[in-house]
Amino acid sequence: MTRDIFYTGIDIGSSKVCAIISRVGPSGELKIIGSGLSQAQGVQKGRIVDTTEAQKSVQSALDMAHESLGSHVPWTYVSISGNHVTNLRTSGLVHPSTLDKQVSADDVARLTRNSYPEVPPDKEVIHVTPVSYLADNDYSVRDPIGMYADQLQVESHVVLGDRSAVNDTIKVVEDCGIPVKGLVLSPIASAEAVLTQDEKELGVVLADVGAGSTDIVVFERGSLLYNTSIPVGGSHLTRDLSIAYRIPFYSAEDLKQKWGHALPESLERDEEVLLPGFQGQQSRLKRRSVLCKPLVDRLQETLALIMIKVQEAGLRRFPKGGLVLTGGSAEMPGIASMAQQIFGCAVRVGRPQPVQGLSIEQQRPSFATAIGLLMWGIRNYGEERNYRKTEKIASSVRAHKPLFHRIKDAIAA
Repeated sequence: MTRDIFYTGIDIGSSKVCAIISRVGPSGELKIIGSGLSQAQGVQKGRIVDTTEAQKSVQSALDMAHESLGSHVPWTYVSISGNHVTNLRTSGLVHPSTLDKQVSADDVARLTRNSYPEVPPDKEVIHVTPVSYLADNDYSVRDPIGMYADQLQVESHVVLGDRSAVNDTIKVVEDCGIPVKGLVLSPIASAEAVLTQDEKELGVVLADVGAGSTDIVVFERGSLLYNTSIPVGGSHLTRDLSIAYRIPFYSAEDLKQKWGHALPESLERDEEVLLPGFQGQQSRLKRRSVLCKPLVDRLQETLALIMIKVQEAGLRRFPKGGLVLTGGSAEMPGIASMAQQIFGCAVRVGRPQPVQGLSIEQQRPSFATAIGLLMWGIRNYGEERNYRKTEKIASSVRAHKPLFHRIKDAIAA
C-alpha cells in the first residue's frame, strides 16, 4: 500500500529561519504544502549563540508552516553552516562479499562506512561523500555497483563541524517537538536546488552568500571536492552603508534592498536617493552611484576572497562550469555581471528549480537552501544520522539510485 510521505526542511540562517514542508504523493510528485518564515534571533555568522532565542525563531517558522497542514510532521532536515565547518579526505577498502566478487550496494555502503575518520571529541561528522573509487588498485570507476573486483577502494570527502554547534542546532529544533533526521551543510543543500548535473560534471563553484557568511562548495566530475566558509555576508554590506552614511542599520538595509547595485555605473539613470535623517541630522540626497560605493567595495572584496578559497581547493582558476551565486545577497542587481568581469568565467545567479506549490517569492535565491534540504532528504531517504548516539555513525551516502526510484521507495515504505 502506498501513502503520502512528508519532508520538512528548516534553514537556520543569520537573518531568517525558513521552514518548508513538502509531500510526495503516490505517483512520486513533489509538492510544497506549507512554509514559514521568521526573523532569526540568537544566530551569528551561521552559528547559534543563544539557544533560547533561536528556538523561538524556529518555532515561529514551524508554526506558520504547519498552519496549512493541520498536523505535525514526523521529522526534519536542518541546515548547518559557519566557519566552524571544516573538511578532510579519507580512504576506505573492502573486498566484495559475494563468491563471484561482484560489487553490491551493501559493499559500497560498507566501503563508505570504512572511510569514516576517527575525529576528536570536539568534532562531529556531518557528511561523508565518495569522490572516486579504485578497483583492484588498477582503474578508477564512477559507480562500482555490478562490477567485478577482488578489492575496492574509495576516497571520500568528509565534512566536519564543531560538536557544540551540531548539538546546539539539534537541540534548538528538537525542543520544538520535531526530531532531526539529518543535518546538511547549507551550500550542499543549495547545490541540490540550483545546480544542474552538467555543471557538477564540468566542475563548478557554488557560493551561498548569506547574511552572516559566504559558504562555498566546489564540485568536479560530479563529486564534492571542497567546502569552506568566509565570515562575510549581506549583513556586512548593510553595516558598511550604515557606517558610511551614519544611518541606522534598519535604514541601511532598506536602502540596500531598494537601491543597491553591484555595477551602478552601468545604469542608464543615476537617480537621487533620499537618505533618512538620524539623531538630529537632516535628510539628504545622494546619487545612486555614490550611495552604492560601499556596497561595490565590499562585493569586490568578497569575490576576491572567493577566488582565494578556490585556489585553496587546488584550482588555479574557476572550473568550466563557472561560478553560481545564490543566497539572499545574490539577489543584488549586477552581482553576476561584476563577478563575470572580474573572473572572466561563466557566472549566473542560482534560483531553486521549479517545484509544484513553490510560490514566486520562494523561487528567489534566498530560499535555495530550504528547498534544497527537501531534495537532499529525498535523495538520502532512509539514512539515520545518530551524532554520537552510537559508536559508528551511519553513512550519509546512499547507494547510487535514480531519484524517481528513491521517491517510489519512500512512499511504498
